[in-house]
Amino acid sequence: MIRNPLGLRLDPNRAIREQIQQAARLGARGVVLEASGDLAPHRLGETGRRELKHLLRSVELSLIAIHLPTRRTFDTTDQLDERVRRVDAAFAMTFDLGARIVLAQIGAAPDAEAEPARREVYTSAVASLARRAEHRGVRLAIENGAEPGQRTRAFLDALNDPSLAASVDPPSLLRAGIDPVTAARELGPWLAHAYAGDAVDAPNAPRNPRGVGFHPGSLDWEEYIGALEEVAYHGFLTVWPEPTADPARQFKAVVERISEIG
Repeated sequence: MIRNPLGLRLDPNRAIREQIQQAARLGARGVVLEASGDLAPHRLGETGRRELKHLLRSVELSLIAIHLPTRRTFDTTDQLDERVRRVDAAFAMTFDLGARIVLAQIGAAPDAEAEPARREVYTSAVASLARRAEHRGVRLAIENGAEPGQRTRAFLDALNDPSLAASVDPPSLLRAGIDPVTAARELGPWLAHAYAGDAVDAPNAPRNPRGVGFHPGSLDWEEYIGALEEVAYHGFLTVWPEPTADPARQFKAVVERISEIG
């Protein structure tokens, strides 16, 4: 039996209130919001935060996490202080809204031997973010995107800071030819958030990492769920609809696929 509650990541370009109500109607148990537009930390004041919390409670939805969009990685000193302050503001807002996870694509850790200077900047920046996350009472979950789980795991192991974590995204990994099942197992105890979905609609999806005979972009759902159970991940499975897709259709498709596993 699948015990992970299902969530839905909302589109920041659509009305949030309507999407929250739709998520509740679809049977989602939680939502992921993006810290942009009206939900940017500098725009969503104390009153707005109270109203958002009340709206979520009224439809019995949890706030799974706040996603912080990042335009640049953290391996360069150019405007780094400003970017760190922006992340810190998202940490504070996340705690105010009752969530404890901030998702962010901060870029992959540069190779220590090939790019030692960039690696040092990156490591220092992430360590600073970890200290700020701890101060704010949240965790920063690195969205590994198209990076192998072992590479993210090695970096997190080296820092060994409990305020840091990882998020696994099967569609992104499948588009890069990386097996999400392996990635989930490699991330192990660092896994604080997990997406659920296929990448079969991706026109340029590479060969399925499971080998010949498997459809490109197709997730091995049973193995993926099993891997999450192996690493004792009991959090949400978040559906992240494609920008041009119908979120209701994609959410229902995931519900049906998981129900087949039993």
